[in-house]
This record gives sequence, structure tokens and C-alpha cells, in this order.
Amino acid sequence: MSSTSRQRVVDALHHRQPDLLPIDFASTRSTGINAYAYRALTEYLGLEEPIYLFDFKQCLAQPSLKVLELLGSDCLPLYRQAPSGIPIDRYKEVVMADGKVYMLPEGYSPQKAADGSEYLYANGIPILKRPSGGMYFDDCFHPLAQVEEELPAFPLPKMTAQEKHDLAERAKHLFTTTDKALVASSGISIFERGIKDWGYEEFLVRIYTEPELVCRYLEILTDAYLQFLDDYLDAVGPYVQVIQCNDDLGMQTGPLIAPKVYQDIFKPFHSRIFEYIHKKAPGVSILLHSCGGIFDLIPDLIDAGVDALNPVQTDAANMDPAALKREFGKDITFWGGGCSTQKTLTFAAPEEIRKEVYKMAEIFSPGGGFVFNQVHNIQSNISPDRVLTLYRAILEWRETHRS
Repeated sequence: MSSTSRQRVVDALHHRQPDLLPIDFASTRSTGINAYAYRALTEYLGLEEPIYLFDFKQCLAQPSLKVLELLGSDCLPLYRQAPSGIPIDRYKEVVMADGKVYMLPEGYSPQKAADGSEYLYANGIPILKRPSGGMYFDDCFHPLAQVEEELPAFPLPKMTAQEKHDLAERAKHLFTTTDKALVASSGISIFERGIKDWGYEEFLVRIYTEPELVCRYLEILTDAYLQFLDDYLDAVGPYVQVIQCNDDLGMQTGPLIAPKVYQDIFKPFHSRIFEYIHKKAPGVSILLHSCGGIFDLIPDLIDAGVDALNPVQTDAANMDPAALKREFGKDITFWGGGCSTQKTLTFAAPEEIRKEVYKMAEIFSPGGGFVFNQVHNIQSNISPDRVLTLYRAILEWRETHRS
């Protein structure tokens, strides 16, 4: 039977019933917590601690170990050093829109434009834009937007010797000083990366009008990822239990691309990447972040090598929890789906939050294959009492359902 946080997550990923349902709070960029909501939570709890933004693009806080313990989290994140092109290894104090001080990376220096929008630069290039009055940054650097027939040189994933050393040290430290499962955010994506490199509409159009060009691009990108994975897995493979990859393939009403398009264009490259991870780090599970209604894509994702899905957007089309568990529960772990942030956590009464948490746990947890957290990030307007209602509910549920 499980006895540590790490082991119960591993058990769930391997479809063994853990002693307690594993809980994740904010180990990924897709099921985390907004910095303003996190400050409100820490103040409500009477904690005095600096608020670090590891993801300034989405304004996400990095919870302290104290908060993770209070909310019962069995997981810890391991982030890349420069996930948005700006290093996050050193921090400075910054006064944000609420007039309070937060800790942001030293390279965080937005430059304001005439229209009030703000830009973040990396290597002299504007890479992220925040609209006037906005909270989040959007990608604004698309190096392949104007490509004709030949692909020019474009930025490719890589790892420096310094990052490899630092990540290995960080992973070893977390592995040896805690009993938490370590979730490593690899930054790997092929569909999302295409959207960033080409632009959203441009890439979707090119998939259908110039599939051979897109496949040449994906071949170059995948080859670079495999080289990157040599160093990355050497650094973190001995210590982490989960490698997170990101490819948002769904929207509210269904998949962004037809299953046949996924099978013909993207699945071969996903399969190469995931097979490489499994071969080089056989004890590691692959967690794929993909929002939206992706029910029709899940069989191919399983076949490609995905071990777990996040955030399990149960409000999207054809994402009925019972159907997901019935159809795919033996072959994939659902990492999320514990409570809707679109509806329940934001608008429902506390008792409705508890009811939904209990219901999702009852559906997803039998036989393992479930790691609890809410659907996507907790936004800035979510009050601390709602966050605590959510996580206290699952702590109560799992305590009464010990194996």
C-alpha cells in the first residue's frame, strides 16, 4: 500500500488504488493559481511570505511548501529556467497593479507602448504583449508567419550546460528532501509551438493548405526536441516521476483539428517524442496538458504514449466524466477534472463546490488513474474561502475513503 505522496501518485499513474487519493495543487501551469488570488489566500491563512511569480505570462504564483502542505498537495513542480524566454533563476521586487509587492524575475521589465500596452523583450525581440489594462501576456513573436516555400532558420529548443547542472541539482534536492512526486515542465509542444512560431490562424490554415511544409517544420522541431531530451532527461530523469508536455488540441466545442489530421500530421511526431522519453526514462510518466473537448482524440493520444491528461475540462463538449472514466480509465490517468473553474468554483455556493468535488472523486478514483485538482487555473477573482472549500472538501473525501 502507498505510504508517501510520491508513491500514491505513482500508484495512481499505474492504475493501482493508492492508500489515499493523490492531490495536486499548482504543480503545472495549467492547474495553478493566480498571484492575486494566492496573496488573498495567504493573507486569509495568516501567512506572511513573499509571492513569487514563476509564470508572469499567466500571472501565476509559485505556492510555498507550507501552503502545499495545508492543501494536501502530493506534488511539487520543477520548472525550466527560462520558460518564456526570460530566466526565472533570480528575482526582484515589483509593485503590481494592486499596489503590492511581488517577486518577479530580474529580467521582467515591460516596456510600455503609446497605446498603453506593454511588451517583454528577449534578446532584443518583443516576444510577449500585454494589452492596456490586461493581466496576461500574449505571444507576439511569430518568426515563420511570412514563410513562403522554404523554411528559414528559426529558434529551436535547447538546454545550456548551466541549466542542465542547475536543474539536476534542483531535482535531486527536491527528491531527497521531500516525499512529493516531482512534475517536470519540459516545455515540449508541437501543435502549440506551431501556433507560436507561425501565428494562430496562419498555422491552422497551413496545416490544411501546405501539410508537407508543416511536416518539414515538425521534423526539424522534433529532431531538436530529441537532442534537447538527451540533456534534459540526463538531468531530471533519475528524480522526477512526471514529465509534462503541452499541446492544446481542443476548444469548448470539440477538437481544434479533426482526428484524421491529428493522426496524419501530429501523431507521428508525438509518438517519436513520447517513445524517446519512455525509453530513456522508463520510470517516468508523460502528462499532456490539453484543454477543451478532446474526447475523440484520446484514443490516439493513448496510442502515441500519453500516460495522463490535464486539466480534464469537464465543461467542454463530449467530456462527460463518467464516459471518460468508462471509455479510457484503464489506459490513461485523469489529472484534473475535480471541479469546474468556469462555473462551479466561480459562481456556485460552497455546498455545490463540495458536492461536485465528491462527485468527481467518486467517478474518477476507482482503480487508481486519478490525480485531483481543479479544471485549469484558479483566477484572480476567486476568494480564499472558495479555494479552501475546494481543497478541504477533497481532503475530507479522501480521509473517509482510505484503502
